[in-house]
Amino acid sequence: MDRRSFLVLSSSTLVEIAADWARVEPRQLSQALDGQRVDQELLRWLEQRSGELRTLAAGPHPQVSGLIDAHLNTAIDLITQDRYAPAVGRRLHAVPADLAHCAAWLRFDADRHADAQRHWQAAVHAAHQAGDRDLAAIALSDLAYQATWLSRPAEAVQVLEHARSRTRSPAARSLLGVRRARACAVLQDHHGTGRALASAETELERMHPQDTPPVVSWMSMADVSADAGRCWLDLGDPGRADAAIGAGLDELNPRRSRTKAVFLTYRAEGSLHGRDAVAAATDARTALDAALGSGAARCVDLVSALIHRLEKRTEKPIVELREYARARLAG
Repeated sequence: MDRRSFLVLSSSTLVEIAADWARVEPRQLSQALDGQRVDQELLRWLEQRSGELRTLAAGPHPQVSGLIDAHLNTAIDLITQDRYAPAVGRRLHAVPADLAHCAAWLRFDADRHADAQRHWQAAVHAAHQAGDRDLAAIALSDLAYQATWLSRPAEAVQVLEHARSRTRSPAARSLLGVRRARACAVLQDHHGTGRALASAETELERMHPQDTPPVVSWMSMADVSADAGRCWLDLGDPGRADAAIGAGLDELNPRRSRTKAVFLTYRAEGSLHGRDAVAAATDARTALDAALGSGAARCVDLVSALIHRLEKRTEKPIVELREYARARLAG
Protein backbone atom coordinates (compact mmCIF):
# COMPACT_ATOMS: atom_id res chain seq x y z
CA MET A 1 0.00 0.00 0.00
CA ASP A 2 1.25 3.47 -0.87
CA ARG A 3 1.96 5.34 2.35
CA ARG A 4 1.67 8.65 0.48
CA SER A 5 -2.10 8.15 0.42
CA PHE A 6 -2.24 8.36 4.21
CA LEU A 7 -0.62 11.75 4.79
CA VAL A 8 -2.61 13.52 7.49
CA LEU A 9 -1.98 17.06 6.21
CA SER A 10 -3.42 18.11 2.86
CA SER A 11 -1.49 20.52 0.68
CA SER A 12 -3.66 23.47 1.72
CA THR A 13 -3.46 22.58 5.41
CA LEU A 14 0.31 22.24 5.29
CA VAL A 15 0.67 25.70 3.76
CA GLU A 16 -1.81 27.15 6.27
CA ILE A 17 0.27 25.83 9.17
CA ALA A 18 3.33 27.60 7.78
CA ALA A 19 1.38 30.81 7.12
CA ASP A 20 -0.07 30.88 10.64
CA TRP A 21 3.35 30.41 12.16
CA ALA A 22 4.76 33.24 10.07
CA ARG A 23 2.19 35.83 11.20
CA VAL A 24 0.95 34.87 14.69
CA GLU A 25 2.96 35.68 17.80
CA PRO A 26 2.91 33.11 20.63
CA ARG A 27 0.25 33.60 23.28
CA GLN A 28 1.42 34.22 26.80
CA LEU A 29 1.91 30.98 28.67
CA SER A 30 -0.81 30.54 31.31
CA GLN A 31 0.05 31.08 34.95
CA ALA A 32 1.34 28.06 36.81
CA LEU A 33 -1.22 26.32 38.99
CA ASP A 34 -0.82 25.61 42.68
CA GLY A 35 0.99 22.41 43.59
CA GLN A 36 4.31 20.81 42.72
CA ARG A 37 6.10 22.85 40.07
CA VAL A 38 8.78 21.92 37.56
CA ASP A 39 11.98 23.16 39.17
CA GLN A 40 15.34 24.10 37.65
CA GLU A 41 16.97 20.78 38.52
CA LEU A 42 14.31 18.71 36.75
CA LEU A 43 14.33 21.10 33.79
CA ARG A 44 18.10 20.83 33.36
CA TRP A 45 17.82 17.04 33.49
CA LEU A 46 15.13 17.04 30.79
CA GLU A 47 17.21 19.31 28.57
CA GLN A 48 20.34 17.21 29.01
CA ARG A 49 18.55 13.94 28.21
CA SER A 50 16.99 15.54 25.16
CA GLY A 51 20.40 16.50 23.77
CA GLU A 52 21.80 13.03 24.46
CA LEU A 53 18.88 11.34 22.70
CA ARG A 54 19.27 13.60 19.66
CA THR A 55 22.91 12.55 19.40
CA LEU A 56 21.96 8.87 19.66
CA ALA A 57 19.27 9.27 17.00
CA ALA A 58 21.91 10.25 14.45
CA GLY A 59 23.35 6.73 14.56
CA PRO A 60 22.01 3.24 13.84
CA HIS A 61 20.32 2.72 17.21
CA PRO A 62 16.82 1.27 16.67
CA GLN A 63 16.03 1.39 20.39
CA VAL A 64 16.39 5.16 20.57
CA SER A 65 12.97 5.77 19.00
CA GLY A 66 11.19 4.28 22.03
CA LEU A 67 13.38 6.26 24.41
CA ILE A 68 12.60 9.50 22.56
CA ASP A 69 8.88 8.76 22.61
CA ALA A 70 8.94 8.09 26.36
CA HIS A 71 10.91 11.26 27.06
CA LEU A 72 8.59 13.24 24.78
CA ASN A 73 5.50 11.94 26.56
CA THR A 74 7.00 12.86 29.93
CA ALA A 75 7.67 16.43 28.80
CA ILE A 76 4.15 16.73 27.38
CA ASP A 77 2.65 15.48 30.65
CA LEU A 78 4.56 18.12 32.59
CA ILE A 79 3.37 20.84 30.23
CA THR A 80 -0.22 19.62 30.48
CA GLN A 81 -0.10 19.87 34.29
CA ASP A 82 0.67 23.59 33.87
CA ARG A 83 2.73 23.80 37.06
CA TYR A 84 5.66 25.99 36.20
CA ALA A 85 6.71 29.61 36.07
CA PRO A 86 6.46 31.34 32.66
CA ALA A 87 10.25 31.40 32.16
CA VAL A 88 10.45 27.71 32.98
CA GLY A 89 7.52 27.06 30.65
CA ARG A 90 9.36 28.47 27.66
CA ARG A 91 12.34 26.20 28.31
CA LEU A 92 10.03 23.29 29.06
CA HIS A 93 8.30 23.69 25.67
CA ALA A 94 11.72 23.60 23.99
CA VAL A 95 12.22 20.00 25.17
CA PRO A 96 9.23 18.44 23.32
CA ALA A 97 9.94 20.71 20.36
CA ASP A 98 13.40 19.20 20.01
CA LEU A 99 12.23 15.65 20.72
CA ALA A 100 9.22 15.84 18.38
CA HIS A 101 11.51 17.13 15.63
CA CYS A 102 13.90 14.24 16.21
CA ALA A 103 11.06 11.70 16.38
CA ALA A 104 9.67 13.03 13.10
CA TRP A 105 12.94 12.30 11.29
CA LEU A 106 13.06 8.77 12.65
CA ARG A 107 9.56 8.19 11.31
CA PHE A 108 10.38 9.83 7.98
CA ASP A 109 13.41 7.57 7.62
CA ALA A 110 11.13 4.61 8.37
CA ASP A 111 8.71 5.67 5.58
CA ARG A 112 6.03 6.49 8.18
CA HIS A 113 5.13 9.74 6.48
CA ALA A 114 1.83 10.61 8.18
CA ASP A 115 3.35 10.02 11.61
CA ALA A 116 6.35 12.14 10.67
CA GLN A 117 4.02 14.96 9.65
CA ARG A 118 2.26 14.86 13.01
CA HIS A 119 5.54 15.11 14.89
CA TRP A 120 6.90 17.93 12.72
CA GLN A 121 3.64 19.80 13.24
CA ALA A 122 3.96 19.29 17.00
CA ALA A 123 7.57 20.50 16.85
CA VAL A 124 6.47 23.72 15.12
CA HIS A 125 3.83 24.37 17.79
CA ALA A 126 6.10 23.62 20.76
CA ALA A 127 9.02 25.61 19.32
CA HIS A 128 6.61 28.52 18.77
CA GLN A 129 5.61 28.43 22.44
CA ALA A 130 9.27 28.24 23.43
CA GLY A 131 10.11 31.28 21.31
CA ASP A 132 12.57 29.24 19.23
CA ARG A 133 11.96 30.63 15.77
CA ASP A 134 14.83 28.78 14.13
CA LEU A 135 13.66 25.37 15.30
CA ALA A 136 10.10 26.12 14.19
CA ALA A 137 11.36 27.25 10.79
CA ILE A 138 13.54 24.15 10.44
CA ALA A 139 10.63 21.85 11.32
CA LEU A 140 8.55 23.62 8.66
CA SER A 141 11.40 23.18 6.19
CA ASP A 142 11.45 19.48 7.02
CA LEU A 143 7.76 19.29 6.11
CA ALA A 144 8.68 21.02 2.86
CA TYR A 145 11.55 18.59 2.22
CA GLN A 146 9.16 15.70 2.77
CA ALA A 147 6.73 17.27 0.30
CA THR A 148 9.49 17.46 -2.34
CA TRP A 149 10.53 13.87 -1.55
CA LEU A 150 6.91 12.79 -2.14
CA SER A 151 6.69 14.71 -5.46
CA ARG A 152 4.79 17.72 -4.11
CA PRO A 153 7.36 20.49 -4.79
CA ALA A 154 4.93 23.37 -5.37
CA GLU A 155 3.63 23.29 -1.82
CA ALA A 156 7.21 22.92 -0.56
CA VAL A 157 8.09 26.29 -2.11
CA GLN A 158 5.11 27.94 -0.39
CA VAL A 159 5.96 26.45 3.00
CA LEU A 160 9.59 27.54 2.71
CA GLU A 161 8.58 31.12 1.94
CA HIS A 162 6.75 31.29 5.27
CA ALA A 163 9.47 29.42 7.14
CA ARG A 164 12.19 31.84 6.06
CA SER A 165 10.27 34.90 7.26
CA ARG A 166 11.30 34.44 10.89
CA THR A 167 14.61 32.63 10.85
CA ARG A 168 17.57 34.20 12.63
CA SER A 169 20.40 31.70 12.20
CA PRO A 170 22.48 31.79 8.98
CA ALA A 171 22.77 27.99 9.15
CA ALA A 172 18.98 27.66 9.23
CA ARG A 173 18.64 30.10 6.33
CA SER A 174 21.21 28.11 4.36
CA LEU A 175 19.26 24.91 4.94
CA LEU A 176 16.04 26.57 3.82
CA GLY A 177 17.83 27.83 0.70
CA VAL A 178 19.01 24.35 -0.22
CA ARG A 179 15.54 22.92 0.23
CA ARG A 180 13.98 25.67 -1.83
CA ALA A 181 16.52 24.97 -4.58
CA ARG A 182 15.57 21.28 -4.56
CA ALA A 183 11.87 22.09 -4.93
CA CYS A 184 12.52 24.66 -7.66
CA ALA A 185 14.65 22.18 -9.60
CA VAL A 186 11.88 19.59 -9.59
CA LEU A 187 9.59 22.32 -10.90
CA GLN A 188 12.17 23.04 -13.66
CA ASP A 189 12.61 26.60 -12.37
CA HIS A 190 16.22 27.28 -13.40
CA HIS A 191 16.26 30.87 -12.15
CA GLY A 192 14.68 30.01 -8.81
CA THR A 193 17.11 27.13 -8.30
CA GLY A 194 20.15 29.31 -8.98
CA ARG A 195 18.97 32.07 -6.65
CA ALA A 196 18.21 29.64 -3.83
CA LEU A 197 21.61 27.92 -4.11
CA ALA A 198 23.42 31.26 -4.16
CA SER A 199 21.53 32.30 -1.03
CA ALA A 200 22.37 28.99 0.67
CA GLU A 201 26.09 29.49 0.01
CA THR A 202 26.04 33.11 1.17
CA GLU A 203 24.27 32.24 4.41
CA LEU A 204 26.63 29.33 5.06
CA GLU A 205 29.60 31.71 4.86
CA ARG A 206 28.00 33.72 7.68
CA MET A 207 27.58 30.66 9.90
CA HIS A 208 29.42 30.70 13.24
CA PRO A 209 29.39 27.63 15.53
CA GLN A 210 28.66 29.71 18.63
CA ASP A 211 25.50 31.15 17.03
CA THR A 212 24.25 27.95 15.41
CA PRO A 213 21.35 26.01 17.01
CA PRO A 214 22.23 22.34 17.72
CA VAL A 215 19.37 21.20 15.48
CA VAL A 216 21.20 22.53 12.40
CA SER A 217 24.82 22.31 13.56
CA TRP A 218 25.45 19.58 10.98
CA MET A 219 24.84 21.95 8.06
CA SER A 220 27.95 22.25 5.89
CA MET A 221 29.22 22.95 2.40
CA ALA A 222 28.97 19.21 1.76
CA ASP A 223 25.18 19.49 1.96
CA VAL A 224 25.03 22.54 -0.28
CA SER A 225 27.30 20.95 -2.89
CA ALA A 226 25.63 17.55 -3.04
CA ASP A 227 22.11 18.93 -3.02
CA ALA A 228 23.14 21.36 -5.75
CA GLY A 229 24.21 18.29 -7.70
CA ARG A 230 20.75 16.78 -7.29
CA CYS A 231 19.34 20.07 -8.60
CA TRP A 232 21.55 20.00 -11.69
CA LEU A 233 20.55 16.40 -12.29
CA ASP A 234 16.87 17.36 -12.18
CA LEU A 235 17.59 20.26 -14.53
CA GLY A 236 19.28 18.01 -17.10
CA ASP A 237 22.99 18.73 -16.49
CA PRO A 238 24.51 15.38 -15.34
CA GLY A 239 28.12 16.53 -15.82
CA ARG A 240 27.72 19.46 -13.48
CA ALA A 241 25.74 17.25 -11.12
CA ASP A 242 28.51 14.67 -10.90
CA ALA A 243 31.13 17.27 -9.99
CA ALA A 244 28.95 18.87 -7.32
CA ILE A 245 27.85 15.58 -5.72
CA GLY A 246 31.44 14.34 -5.76
CA ALA A 247 32.59 17.48 -3.94
CA GLY A 248 29.83 17.02 -1.38
CA LEU A 249 30.72 13.38 -0.75
CA ASP A 250 34.39 14.27 -0.31
CA GLU A 251 33.51 16.77 2.43
CA LEU A 252 30.71 14.80 4.10
CA ASN A 253 31.15 13.64 7.69
CA PRO A 254 31.61 9.85 7.38
CA ARG A 255 29.28 9.23 10.32
CA ARG A 256 26.31 10.57 8.33
CA SER A 257 25.51 7.22 6.70
CA ARG A 258 21.93 8.11 5.73
CA THR A 259 23.02 11.24 3.90
CA LYS A 260 25.87 9.33 2.26
CA ALA A 261 23.43 6.70 0.96
CA VAL A 262 21.19 9.38 -0.55
CA PHE A 263 24.04 11.30 -2.19
CA LEU A 264 25.62 8.15 -3.62
CA THR A 265 22.27 7.14 -5.11
CA TYR A 266 22.02 10.54 -6.78
CA ARG A 267 25.53 10.20 -8.22
CA ALA A 268 24.75 6.70 -9.47
CA GLU A 269 21.71 8.08 -11.26
CA GLY A 270 23.87 10.76 -12.85
CA SER A 271 26.39 8.15 -14.02
CA LEU A 272 23.58 6.33 -15.80
CA HIS A 273 22.81 9.51 -17.73
CA GLY A 274 26.46 9.51 -18.78
CA ARG A 275 26.24 5.82 -19.74
CA ASP A 276 28.94 4.89 -17.21
CA ALA A 277 27.63 1.54 -16.01
CA VAL A 278 30.71 0.78 -13.90
CA ALA A 279 30.52 4.03 -11.92
CA ALA A 280 26.76 3.70 -11.51
CA ALA A 281 27.01 0.14 -10.22
CA THR A 282 29.85 0.99 -7.84
CA ASP A 283 28.01 3.93 -6.29
CA ALA A 284 24.69 2.07 -6.11
CA ARG A 285 26.35 -0.86 -4.33
CA THR A 286 28.02 1.44 -1.80
CA ALA A 287 24.79 3.37 -1.37
CA LEU A 288 22.89 0.16 -0.62
CA ASP A 289 25.45 -0.87 1.99
CA ALA A 290 25.30 2.55 3.62
CA ALA A 291 21.50 2.57 3.60
CA LEU A 292 21.24 -0.89 5.13
CA GLY A 293 23.84 0.02 7.72
CA SER A 294 21.88 3.12 8.70
CA GLY A 295 18.66 1.18 9.19
CA ALA A 296 16.71 3.90 7.33
CA ALA A 297 14.00 2.32 5.18
CA ARG A 298 13.63 5.57 3.25
CA CYS A 299 17.23 5.35 2.07
CA VAL A 300 16.99 1.64 1.29
CA ASP A 301 13.86 2.32 -0.76
CA LEU A 302 15.60 5.10 -2.69
CA VAL A 303 18.55 2.99 -3.83
CA SER A 304 16.35 -0.09 -4.35
CA ALA A 305 14.09 1.91 -6.66
CA LEU A 306 17.11 2.94 -8.72
CA ILE A 307 18.33 -0.66 -8.98
CA HIS A 308 14.83 -1.81 -9.92
CA ARG A 309 14.82 0.65 -12.84
CA LEU A 310 17.90 -1.15 -14.16
CA GLU A 311 16.10 -4.49 -14.44
CA LYS A 312 16.41 -4.63 -18.24
CA ARG A 313 20.03 -3.44 -18.46
CA THR A 314 22.42 -6.16 -19.57
CA GLU A 315 25.85 -4.63 -18.86
CA LYS A 316 27.91 -6.92 -16.66
CA PRO A 317 28.39 -4.38 -13.78
CA ILE A 318 24.62 -3.79 -13.67
CA VAL A 319 23.80 -7.51 -13.73
CA GLU A 320 26.27 -8.06 -10.87
CA LEU A 321 24.74 -5.15 -8.97
CA ARG A 322 21.25 -6.66 -9.23
CA GLU A 323 22.54 -10.00 -7.96
CA TYR A 324 24.35 -8.30 -5.09
CA ALA A 325 21.25 -6.29 -4.17
CA ARG A 326 19.03 -9.38 -4.15
CA ALA A 327 21.43 -11.18 -1.83
CA ARG A 328 21.81 -8.19 0.52
CA LEU A 329 18.09 -7.46 0.69
CA ALA A 330 17.22 -11.12 1.17
CA GLY A 331 19.68 -11.38 4.05
